Amino acid sequence: MQNNTTAPSTGRSVLITGGNRGIGLAIARAFLANGDQVAITYRSGDVPEGMLGVKADVTDMASVDAAFTEVEAVHGPVEVLVANAGITRDTLLLRMSEDDFTDVVDTNLTGAFRVIKRASKGMIKLRRGRVVLISSVVGLYGSPGQINYAASKAGLVGIARSLTRNSARGTSPPTWWLRGSSART
Repeated sequence: MQNNTTAPSTGRSVLITGGNRGIGLAIARAFLANGDQVAITYRSGDVPEGMLGVKADVTDMASVDAAFTEVEAVHGPVEVLVANAGITRDTLLLRMSEDDFTDVVDTNLTGAFRVIKRASKGMIKLRRGRVVLISSVVGLYGSPGQINYAASKAGLVGIARSLTRNSARGTSPPTWWLRGSSART
């Protein structure tokens, strides 16, 4: 864990997976500028100034759980989760190995499931929370050489739609989790 925060914040506890570069970094900086307490997960590279960095691998539930435990110890329960971690292994179907396909789906789709499931624990206790899933237009339209990536990003759209339908108000965590015995399916 690297803590590059310079001053305590009274903002929300925000966790962005894959937040040390690219789209994830831009999102993290926006939350930081809003006054939120920002934590990012990363596998390699540097932790940006002003953010709590936690090494994590979204393909491993034990690693995800350890990352959340570290973030919660410093910032409290995660109130906003941005599931951004993702990889590509682009190649045409006939050249794509099964490992190329499953690695992308496990990181981009199943990794999002893992972090949503873990974040929900704290959100349920808080009775509030937000989940943001970073998908792609490729998930809606497809793209040559990206069958694995398109499948993973289309799956995120399905997760988002299902998550919102679990909730009476369209917020995460689903309100039926909060009401226990009055659960709706």
